[in-house]
Amino acid sequence: MAENPELPEKLREGDTWRIPRSLLSGDLGGTGLRPDRSQPEDDLDDEARVAAYRGLLSFGEDAQGKFAAYRMRKGEALYSSVVIRFTDRVDPKGVNELAERIARRNGIADMRGIQPGQLIKIPTAYLADPFQAEGSSELAEEREIRAEVRRTVRVEAGPRLKGVRIVLDAGHGGVDPGAQANGLWESDFVYDITMRVRRLLEQETEAQVSSTIRYPGLGFKSRESIRTPSRAADILTSPPFAVDGESPSAVSVHLRWVLANDHFAAFRKAKGDAQKTLFLSFHADSLHPSARGSMIYVPGAALVPSTFALGGAKTRRVAEAKRSGRVAFTTREKLQGEARSRQFSEALLKALHKDRIPIHANRPIRNVIHRGRGKWVPAVIRYSTGATKALIEVANLTNEDDAENLRDPEFRERYAVAVVNAIRAYYRR
Repeated sequence: MAENPELPEKLREGDTWRIPRSLLSGDLGGTGLRPDRSQPEDDLDDEARVAAYRGLLSFGEDAQGKFAAYRMRKGEALYSSVVIRFTDRVDPKGVNELAERIARRNGIADMRGIQPGQLIKIPTAYLADPFQAEGSSELAEEREIRAEVRRTVRVEAGPRLKGVRIVLDAGHGGVDPGAQANGLWESDFVYDITMRVRRLLEQETEAQVSSTIRYPGLGFKSRESIRTPSRAADILTSPPFAVDGESPSAVSVHLRWVLANDHFAAFRKAKGDAQKTLFLSFHADSLHPSARGSMIYVPGAALVPSTFALGGAKTRRVAEAKRSGRVAFTTREKLQGEARSRQFSEALLKALHKDRIPIHANRPIRNVIHRGRGKWVPAVIRYSTGATKALIEVANLTNEDDAENLRDPEFRERYAVAVVNAIRAYYRR
């Protein structure tokens, strides 16, 4: 069989072709440029970006029901540019299933054959709140939150962050490695970033900083090389509580917010400014592989309960659970919690963008997780009494580029620096 035959117009089955790496795009492992899939909305802030996306929709109704119509653009796919952008689905199973439903709704047999300019009808039942039709209660709630963000005045603390109380959380740990893909696991890598953020805050600012979790074999140190999952992790309550996973019966996932709230209560009791309390929880997601970059979850006001009390026999020995295991939020506090958290998230996106750290291309700030038939806000931010709180998905482990970044200690340090820069920017009017 010939290799790079002299007469390329006469192809034969079994011929071998060698293509110089310089001619391959980066997507295929070459040194060439990646296809440009950027869109005009990419450089807008969160509110303007969502408004621009909404402007691309038109609404109608046919024999199959109400829909929002979107016309596909060059380089777009049904998964990322319709499902992930206009609905709250981001997990692989949910994205694939909904893409197939929408394809059937539009009579599309092969999603790979969708052409630029093709009109896609999206059933309104699947749309995220910002893209619901005029007059809907969901859109009214979205606009109320946006107005609250604009009304909310930022708190000034100065570049040294004097008088700011920060609690840092690293997701999973110990018996629970978290998401796993491309040879990586979530827990140790986000713990490493969290410890780098902690070190920078302690060295460069006057903020009061605590962590919810500690790996006994590491302490609060970061690492250049992470080879195997750490087998033990403790929530730093009194006494310490070993991480027991995230099953419905697990307790440690709740003790994270309990411990953070206890720190905030002590801070307020000591005459600290309640508006200068910040809770950050670091994670790495396992989304549809077409998604890349950081996403930030904030506590959607509509999904935060008015009251909640942590119970169960396992927490009886935990001092913080006795003091801070019960929360109550007014309607105003729920709105303010989401508004301030969105303001911080915007500051973080700007810091990441400035350092050329990848950001999720479609609505990187979200206030709800939608999987299966359920909608919820993660417990660590749902029950947090911090004035500002965010769950930061550093990367998508199922995306090979994201996984490669997370494996790199230089990237993890850059990410930590960006987080600290964002905190400084947030506490500056």
